[in-house]
Amino acid sequence: MTSIPVPSRCGAFSCPLLVAGVLLLAQLPAQTVDFPGVPLANPPAVAVPLYTPGGGSTGDTVRAQFLCPDAFLATQNLPAGLVTRIGFPLAGTATYDVFTLRAGVTTVAALGTDWATNLPDQRVQRDLANVPIVGGVSGGAPSNQWVEFELDQPIAWQPGQGLVVDLTTRILVPGSYLGTTAVAGGLGGMQRAVNFAYVPGAPAVTISGSGLALRFTFADHGVVTFGSGCAAVGGQVPHLQSSGTAALGDTMVVIAADTLPGALGCFVAGFSRRSFAGGALPAALGGGCDLLVAPELLLPTAAQGTNAALGLPIPVDPALRSAVVHLQWAQLDAGSPASVPLTFSDGGTVVVF
Repeated sequence: MTSIPVPSRCGAFSCPLLVAGVLLLAQLPAQTVDFPGVPLANPPAVAVPLYTPGGGSTGDTVRAQFLCPDAFLATQNLPAGLVTRIGFPLAGTATYDVFTLRAGVTTVAALGTDWATNLPDQRVQRDLANVPIVGGVSGGAPSNQWVEFELDQPIAWQPGQGLVVDLTTRILVPGSYLGTTAVAGGLGGMQRAVNFAYVPGAPAVTISGSGLALRFTFADHGVVTFGSGCAAVGGQVPHLQSSGTAALGDTMVVIAADTLPGALGCFVAGFSRRSFAGGALPAALGGGCDLLVAPELLLPTAAQGTNAALGLPIPVDPALRSAVVHLQWAQLDAGSPASVPLTFSDGGTVVVF
């Protein structure tokens, strides 16, 4: 993973001014876009199903990619920003021993059979192996419901780019799978990824599904929050927000708002929000307090009033594009309900673009 420079604290005068400014700003509301159905075709057009050899209960691992083309996104009047979530219409409940979600921008107009050409960014967005995935139920029967997944590395998108969603899946229990209907009245299904007649290890030949609908959540270029903080003495829960952007050559200021007055604390920075030192994140610390970010770097900071600020200057280095860092505010609090004398904010992800 590409690293970003060590974050720096603001100057003695610049941070209070920036804090005052950011509190006057309102983040643009997130925008949800539904791509109504990715039709499957052979040869592929906007969706390509391939199969990779593997073990598992049925002996096969399925990998499929789906393209939401820039021509469709251009009709949505979207400003440049971040894709923070991806959703699928799913029915029923299933557990997969392999469920790997990748996603990112692309410039291809139609998918080919090379994964990395279709999707240059091959970082794993979510690994949901052995995690029950719950879709919709109506009247006791499986029924489509949008299920959205937060992305570990939000995608920096701009007009003119398409989006590729890449799923690698293997069902844990034969015959128990998440169903989905891509279009109204359609009979398509999602078994592992999609339904096909196929030879294991070879490209699909006969396609029996009608495809897969996709949902994307777009937000501005600010810090992308996740998880939740815990209340300090007095009941206030610190939370993250930001000013500026993480564009090359720009400076983003991450704000921990609603801190304890004049709190002493630090911003915890890391490159993972899923694991650290062999343990899983979030790590429960008791009293509703969780460590949400791998504590790879601790940046001591004193709050100005009830807000603490951290400046992140981004060098002009194209190699940094799409790099991410995750942050969380931790403050000294002798009255914390946690097993440590700290209370915490929610987590936040900064994406360089």
